[in-house]
Amino acid sequence: MNTPRFVFHADRCTGCEACAVGCWMENRAVQTLPWRKVHTFNPHRRPDLPVFHLSLACHHCAHPACLENCPAGAYRRDPVTGAVIIHADACLGCRYCTWACPHDAPRFSAALGTVEKCTFCSSRLAEGRVPACVARCPVDALGIEPRDGGPATVTPAGFHGWELEPGIRFEGEAAAPRFASRPDPGPIARVLTSLLTVPEPRITLRGEWTLVVFTTLLAVLTARMAAGGNLGPPALFLGAGAAAMLLSAAHLGRPERAWRAVLNLRSSWLSREILLASGFLGLSAGVFAGLVPAWAAALTGFAALFAVDRVYRVALKVPPFNLHSGHALLNGLYLAGILEGNAYVAAGAGGVKLFLYVYRKVHFARRGRGVRPALSVARMAAGFLAPALAGPAWAAAGVVLGDLLDRCEYYDELEIPTPAAALAEAAGR
Repeated sequence: MNTPRFVFHADRCTGCEACAVGCWMENRAVQTLPWRKVHTFNPHRRPDLPVFHLSLACHHCAHPACLENCPAGAYRRDPVTGAVIIHADACLGCRYCTWACPHDAPRFSAALGTVEKCTFCSSRLAEGRVPACVARCPVDALGIEPRDGGPATVTPAGFHGWELEPGIRFEGEAAAPRFASRPDPGPIARVLTSLLTVPEPRITLRGEWTLVVFTTLLAVLTARMAAGGNLGPPALFLGAGAAAMLLSAAHLGRPERAWRAVLNLRSSWLSREILLASGFLGLSAGVFAGLVPAWAAALTGFAALFAVDRVYRVALKVPPFNLHSGHALLNGLYLAGILEGNAYVAAGAGGVKLFLYVYRKVHFARRGRGVRPALSVARMAAGFLAPALAGPAWAAAGVVLGDLLDRCEYYDELEIPTPAAALAEAAGR
């Protein structure tokens, strides 16, 4: 099937946003947020930088990250037009597709509690008409063509995710500025530029605190199960696990659809995380009933922690090798070693965490990024010094507190790749 794709001529685009208005007019009955957005490079017209515009929406990729990562199976590809469509009645509002898509196409509607995005005007395409955004462009900067046409002549600043094979081709040298001879604008200009152009972060600790608690509790319970011995009152252990799961569900826009979170085990790590975390609690109940060996529950818990870390791979960009000292699996292993009194596991996991923490702080300091010295000292003292000097109970408490602080930093350091952020970075470098 020869499905269409967008073609965008950057040299023609004036940034008038007629394409975005046309999209709104066509879809206003179901659209609560803009589906197409015009991004401007150098919007404040710095004289040492060029100015150009990118009109971007969903590009209905050949390998769409939204469809692959959606845990609820809410995305489908139209067999006729090739459009990637989200079905709102199946969306649970987890927003994971908005993290996974590097083109900022899926948009979470707080009013509806679900995600919405460009439909490629599939009904218009089925009738032989072009999408509304293309039809409304007054300068012929936006069009469609067969997907098997020629390759793009430029790779514009601010556009990533080519491995997804997006359905768009760019033309025009305006979108590929050359920076080799740029003069240094000076410290004042750099500060002003950063204040004017840095977009709001998509992930914040304030917005994701429920997930911080969920992932931390999951690591603590897994470590406790792995350490063996007396697990304490079943109601306390299982109640903490149930509370963690409820907190993770509270993050959803449509929590009543939480059951749909396990419908895409084939390709979504979020589906796998939820299934494994639920399985861990179920097996833990079996342990208390004397029906399941503790090692089986612990192994499932560690698998769930691994899945947790895989979920955040789309938003974590830290050195070295994209490993973070606050990774849930490392937290679980470190605490398990402390609780069990296993010096080899504790020293191994703790040593890796300490190296990654110090390395990251040094890397941030060299790049002029804040290292939060007071928080760093507290994290080091609680998470590494206390376990080395204190008794077992205080050592475990220190590890949990230190890992909680590190987990908070972890969420604060997550970065969603978007065209706006990439353009701001290109303008400021």
